[in-house]
Amino acid sequence: MRSFATSLAFVAGAYAQSKASADVNTGITFQAYSDTAGSGFSFGAAVPTTIGSDFIGQIVAPNNGSGYAGVALTPLMANSLLVIAWANGKDVVGSTYTASGYTSPTHYSNASVLIEPIAKGTFTNGTHLSYTFLCKGCVQGGITSFSSSAKDITMGFAMSSTTPTNPTSVESAGFTFHNIGFGNFGLTLAGSADYPKWASMATAVSASPISVPASDLTCSTRNVTATVSNSTYDYIIAGAGPAGIIVAQRMAESGKSVLLLEGGKASTFAQGGRSTVSWNDTVTQYDVPSMAYYLSTASDTSEYCTDTASQAGCILGGSTMVNALMFVRPQAADFNDKWPTGWKWDDVAASAAKLYERNPGTTLASRDGQRYDQGAFTAMSSFLKTMGWSQVDAIESPNEKTNVYSFPAWDIQKGLRAGPVTSYLPLAQAASNFKLTLNTKVLRAIRNGSAITGVETQDSTGARQIINVNAGGKVILAAGTMSTPRILINSGIGPKAQIDIVSASCTGIKLPAEADYINLPVGENLRDHPVFTLTFNITDNSNASTSMVASQFTNPSTTDIDLFAKASGPLAQSGQRLNFWTSLNGTSGTRFFQGTVNSPSAGLVRAKIYLTHGSTSSGSLGVTSTGSTKFITEPLMNTDEDKAAVVQFLDSMINSAKNSSVLSLASPTTGSKLVSSFTSGSHFIGTAMMGASNDGKSVVDTDTKVFGTDNLFVVDGSIHPDLPTGNTQAIIMVAAEHAAAKILALGSGSGSLSNGTSTATNSPSVPVKIGSASASVSAAQATSAVPAAPTPAKGDDACA
Repeated sequence: MRSFATSLAFVAGAYAQSKASADVNTGITFQAYSDTAGSGFSFGAAVPTTIGSDFIGQIVAPNNGSGYAGVALTPLMANSLLVIAWANGKDVVGSTYTASGYTSPTHYSNASVLIEPIAKGTFTNGTHLSYTFLCKGCVQGGITSFSSSAKDITMGFAMSSTTPTNPTSVESAGFTFHNIGFGNFGLTLAGSADYPKWASMATAVSASPISVPASDLTCSTRNVTATVSNSTYDYIIAGAGPAGIIVAQRMAESGKSVLLLEGGKASTFAQGGRSTVSWNDTVTQYDVPSMAYYLSTASDTSEYCTDTASQAGCILGGSTMVNALMFVRPQAADFNDKWPTGWKWDDVAASAAKLYERNPGTTLASRDGQRYDQGAFTAMSSFLKTMGWSQVDAIESPNEKTNVYSFPAWDIQKGLRAGPVTSYLPLAQAASNFKLTLNTKVLRAIRNGSAITGVETQDSTGARQIINVNAGGKVILAAGTMSTPRILINSGIGPKAQIDIVSASCTGIKLPAEADYINLPVGENLRDHPVFTLTFNITDNSNASTSMVASQFTNPSTTDIDLFAKASGPLAQSGQRLNFWTSLNGTSGTRFFQGTVNSPSAGLVRAKIYLTHGSTSSGSLGVTSTGSTKFITEPLMNTDEDKAAVVQFLDSMINSAKNSSVLSLASPTTGSKLVSSFTSGSHFIGTAMMGASNDGKSVVDTDTKVFGTDNLFVVDGSIHPDLPTGNTQAIIMVAAEHAAAKILALGSGSGSLSNGTSTATNSPSVPVKIGSASASVSAAQATSAVPAAPTPAKGDDACA
């Protein structure tokens, strides 16, 4: 599931849509909302005359035996308490959930929150389902729910045609994207003296037969059989994201046989993806840069993983296909502060130069040399100038990260989304010793003591296969910070408590003997960028301008389509209009902040502010009995020093706005009020951290090899010991280039695909029509028209 969409303009008129409605089945009078967009969703709430911590709710949604419907008790899904219901045969199942980001929510099992169904209002009749419930302890305020003191509240809703993956259990249900409808709505609460009588109709959950814990289910998959592939390889790489593709191409370049496995489907049109946009049937929603901000409204919404604790891309290219295209080249301090010897900036600079030669990023994406829709830049840059900040080019000056702003640095080339799918993968596919297999998830590495003999995979039909490595071969995990820990734990590597969850589960994972478990802190050191939002009014009429709205990107004009055909115009840009960076020095070190700025509507400027490098908050990741990953400890804002720094910086921005003739706050606030109102940046790192030695804190060594193994490696964001100053995709690519060189230096196996598979199945060059123009993406063209990285002067940054 993704964030319930938020629209201040919509919410402003939402309260008029709520009205008192008496439910004929229960006799409860609800303050009710019905979706006018045709989804058939409605929700009602009933409260006592003095609202405490409880309320009664009713979800009604169309149902033909499949799907689910849910509400968030705030306008946003992330961090909000959710109530989700679905049909399981003739029964209706429902419970409370929570989600930290754009991913499947997890069951909320806090003992202080109880949900009790009201039987007369809970049923399915073949066309609709109704779930009526008493939500005890649910009214908490803050970021979790609406406040008990609020009269007018704003909530979110979402619906899907797909039933949870385990519909019999509220504890282990898995939710796919809400593909029918979603949005915000408002309710005006009105207390009733009859509330105690209505609440008495609720039945304790423990008496309900419809919630069956996963541990009570029959394990039909416990003894699943896997076939053995006839093909073997020198390198098997799990995950075709930014790191996996780069490593795979460099391994293939060495002449050794390489298999790259990706759990998702094709993404770009050139690679066989067919999730095209409505106005052009030869580019996908992932190709078009402007769609980076509007994937939640796209025709296909299957690009996110459904088995991870938070947002991750399960598609060719990984999260580089679902992010907002920010390409923030790392500053030297990003490596120098906490990375071990061999990974300091002077060590990785040459690897960074190799990356930037193929995949440089840009602050001017439109080929015609113009920048479009610049109202937000004009207003915010004027505001920052009055604060004494200066303008830089983030691509040319990556070490300038204090009191500076820039046009956004994007991963865009030739008017299309760039990244390793376009800059590295075609080079690998031109080699006969390379094979890419999509829709194939790696479940575990197969171990014989410290030696890795291969991997076990599962395809989209559920069929499992064992694929072996050649003698001297290597398995490289590049499944990402959210998924690599799952593979490691499934391989008997990690905390014993987590491996024991797999052992007792129904996932059918065959673990090594307990004596061969490798105890490493897999899942620890989880880090992320928290995001805070400030919205400003543009008060300087000379800077006020109209802003492009969502429909101009999702249903663009002929003029903009024609510009896109020339790799130009607003469709060739992502959604940000300005980026800024600064730092604060404190007793516990220096903390950096990044801002991404756009204009959500005319006259408004919105700044998303990230606490980045220097943050000391961390969390931990574990696995569930259903084979997903989950947060054991949330990674955000859990140190006093981080909180104090955020308050200080937000107050500095707020106070500057109070004295500004350019911008003013859209609504009064303070840093102390905003410090707890954060969302995840989904910039996760650290769950298989690199270290110089097996010190109880690290999982891999400086060659990226997993401690205690002979030939298992990890190359993705999970090995990063420290948060970067900006978005993570650029630094993950730099680290991948450096890791590839280190792994290659160790040597490998036979150098040929065995058992008759010497010719890999690669995607051919596919014509791509950009508007009325046509182009063809091939290995030879993958690096054409890309400027080489400049040679740095002695002592200068390699990106400068």
